[in-house]
Amino acid sequence: RERSHEMLRLALLLRRTSDVIAVRKANFTAVQDDVASVRARVEAGVGRMADLREAQLVALDEEIAINRAQADYDQIRDRLAGEFDIDEADARDLVQTFLTRRPTGLVVLQADRSDKAHAIRLRTREVTHEAAEIRGSRYPKLDGVIEGTVFDMTDYEDEYEIVGKVEITMPIYDGGTARARLRETAWREKELKSSLDALTRDHNREMEGLAQQFHQQTREETEALARRDELMAQFRSLQERQGKTISSPLALARVRAQIGAAEARLVELRSDKELVRARALMIAERIDETLGLAMEDSSC
Repeated sequence: RERSHEMLRLALLLRRTSDVIAVRKANFTAVQDDVASVRARVEAGVGRMADLREAQLVALDEEIAINRAQADYDQIRDRLAGEFDIDEADARDLVQTFLTRRPTGLVVLQADRSDKAHAIRLRTREVTHEAAEIRGSRYPKLDGVIEGTVFDMTDYEDEYEIVGKVEITMPIYDGGTARARLRETAWREKELKSSLDALTRDHNREMEGLAQQFHQQTREETEALARRDELMAQFRSLQERQGKTISSPLALARVRAQIGAAEARLVELRSDKELVRARALMIAERIDETLGLAMEDSSC
């Protein structure tokens, strides 16, 4: 289950990085057009050289962001190939399956219903039975035996013999072995109870953390979307003013860069929400079911 989650996490990160690269490249192309306009104004003698340098810096920042994202993409792709032997097409299919079948909200599983909690309870039951066996070994044992003998029918027609006996065995001294074993089982039972309590606390704490994180990301996504829309409105206003009152391709390049950063941030936030959903599915023990993965049957 944890390996399934790690594979899905890397596939989601690969998809996010790919989307960020696509957004950055489209924005870089547009910024380059604005830089060309600034250069043309400088060559025509109506623009300043400082404006051209600043516009080139804006384009350079976009190019650096693309190169960093590409390096992250290559690293994630290599990890998927090395750890799971899947390529980019397999990763896309895995993400598409997840997006199609995953619930819209966070899946919640109570801690006491998890497989780990069930395993601890089974081990506790085993220790309890072991302690009962140790206590039982210290009690007297009564064994009843009845034997019957029938004599030769021709010589002793109606004669038979029945013998019954009762055997009592009782431990007198075991050197303190039973007491030591009982102390050990009591310690193991206490340790298992502590493990179950710790598991419950960790499970609930992580689920609460994921819920808070998901809520925070939803709020940030709304804010980032509003910021992107405001920047696009500002960009359209600047475009309408070009050639009428002023002409400032540098201002367009700046706003384009801000729009590209806002678009990339939206991609990251939406991907982060999917990562939280995937983590919640793993904790709720439903990630394999969602991805359609099944354990192979052993041949022996």
